[in-house]
Parts: sequence; structure tokens; C-alpha cells
Amino acid sequence: MSDELLIAVIGGLIGGLLGVLGGGVSAYWGPRWLEQWREERHEQRHNGPRKKLLLKLLRDDRFKDGRKLSTLSRVTGTPQEECRRLLIEIEARGVTLEGNVEGWVLIEKKPLDEI
Repeated sequence: MSDELLIAVIGGLIGGLLGVLGGGVSAYWGPRWLEQWREERHEQRHNGPRKKLLLKLLRDDRFKDGRKLSTLSRVTGTPQEECRRLLIEIEARGVTLEGNVEGWVLIEKKPLDEI
């Protein structure tokens, strides 16, 4: 086999291998990266301001024992289940307020070892 033919075969194999690898990477990693980017953008645009508002509400010194879930949910414009998820993400915990009402307080203000 001549040197030129050998170089052409090796070049073809390398090009084919790179094409297969490139196709696999773009078919798998491209959509995955795009989905992750969309989730981060949604988190920043929608949940970021809600988390800041929840922190502001829970850091209000007038409510040392916590705030009602219904109030937190209404003010942030989220359903109660979504509000609970956000509260957990900002390191808040559930408490029972006066009248057996569900409330939430920051763990830093009322650690988990306190009832």
C-alpha cells in the first residue's frame, strides 16, 4: 500500500470517528445543557425574587415565632405546595403557630432542636 493511500485511510478513519463522537455529544449533551440552562434561567427569573421576598418576610422582627403559610403563599403569589418548597430551599422550617395554624420560621431564628 502506498503512503498516500495509508494516510488517506487513516484520515478517513479519524474523520469518521470524530464525526460519530461529535454527533453523539451534540445529540446527548446539547439538549441536556439547554434544559439545564432553561431551568437555571427560570429559577433566577421566577423563584429568585420570591425567595428574596420570603426571606424579607421571615426576617421581620415583629414575627419572631414565624409567619402563617397562607400569608407567605399569598404575598409571593405561589400555591402552598410551591411556597413550602421555596421555604425549604431558603432554610426555613415549619412550626405550629397559635390556633394550630401552620407557620414557617427561618432555622437561623429557631433552630431545629427548639420546638
